[in-house]
Amino acid sequence: MLTWAQLVVFMPAALAVAASPGANNLLAFRNGLRSGFTSAVLALAGRFTAFVIMLALVVAGLGAILHSSQVAFEILRVVGVVFMIGFGAWIIWSARAQHEPGHDEEKVTAQTRETAAPPMRLAVQEFITAGANPKALLLFTAFLPPFVDTSANVAASGVQLAVLGVFYIICEAAMALIWAGSGTLLAARGIKKRTLRRLDQASGGALVAFGGGLAVSDLSRR
Repeated sequence: MLTWAQLVVFMPAALAVAASPGANNLLAFRNGLRSGFTSAVLALAGRFTAFVIMLALVVAGLGAILHSSQVAFEILRVVGVVFMIGFGAWIIWSARAQHEPGHDEEKVTAQTRETAAPPMRLAVQEFITAGANPKALLLFTAFLPPFVDTSANVAASGVQLAVLGVFYIICEAAMALIWAGSGTLLAARGIKKRTLRRLDQASGGALVAFGGGLAVSDLSRR
């Protein structure tokens, strides 16, 4: 099993990684901003479903196969690039399409935000964003293993990997709630439609940038 020494080193690192402004955290912030805290929290089920599947695959050994397969990994990367750029472009286009001349100074009410999008749709977006991002795969295949005690047998190492994965998902959930809550608090200050539209455009632009960075980055697994 894991020792306190392992956890003392692992938990701060996990919190730092989970808090980073990646594609999923940015999406949680936007969901909190546009749809309210409850919808944003329910949407997180999509992200963590994808993470649990990834962790199960890694523990089962299938993640190692994908991790070592250049073709499979590149296919996953292309899917992630297409989705992030396409989703970001859609957000930008939607923000422009929602522009109503003469109504920019109106404020968006909490009731309007809560009915902005059904939680199931937001959960699907969270799931695809997490599942199509090869950096999420690298998280479980490259970030977790160094914290495993390699002196243990294969079964014990697998248990340690699974437990570390669960701890990371807990850290990710805590940080995701903060991101979603930050978006909700910002909206609660009486955000104007113009400001909301600009934030949407910034979020969409950031997703396009993430996708572009993913397209040109060298995600070496050696």
